Amino acid sequence: MSVDHLSRPGRSPGFTAYYHQRGVAVTDKWLVVHGSRFMIAELHHLERARGPLPSPARSSLYLGLAVMGVAAPVALVFSTPLAWVIAALAAAAALGVMMFSCRRWPASYQMWADYGSRPTLLFETGDGQEFGQVSRALIRAVEHRRRGQLI
Repeated sequence: MSVDHLSRPGRSPGFTAYYHQRGVAVTDKWLVVHGSRFMIAELHHLERARGPLPSPARSSLYLGLAVMGVAAPVALVFSTPLAWVIAALAAAAALGVMMFSCRRWPASYQMWADYGSRPTLLFETGDGQEFGQVSRALIRAVEHRRRGQLI
C-alpha cells in the first residue's frame, strides 16, 4: 500500500484519511511515509523531538564560540579601549554568523514512537508547518484507534 493508492477523505468508505500530502499519508489504520508503512494500532508513546543540528550550523557554533573564547582573554590581557572594541566587534560578528546559520540550517523535526517494542523514527522534516500537520494527524489517528478499542 503506497501513498499513491490512498484516496482523499470521503472517497473511500473503508478508512478515514487525516493527512495525505508530499509522500506522507495518515489514516485511521496506517501511517505511510515515503513507502514505509506503520500500523496505527502498533504505535505507542508518541513523542515529538528535534534532530541534531546539521554540520554547517554546528561548525559555525563551534567557530563562534572559539572566536569569543579568544577575543575576551585578549581584550583582558591588553585592557585598552581599542582591544575591547575589537573584541566586541569580533563577538558581534560571531554571534551574527551563529544566528544566521542556525536559521539557515535548523535542526529537523522528528516524530518518534515505540513500534512493536523498539523506538522508531516515524517521520522527519525540516518544515515546521508540515511537521505540525502530520503530527496532529497522527495523534488524532492514534486517539481514534484507542477510542475504538475501548468500545
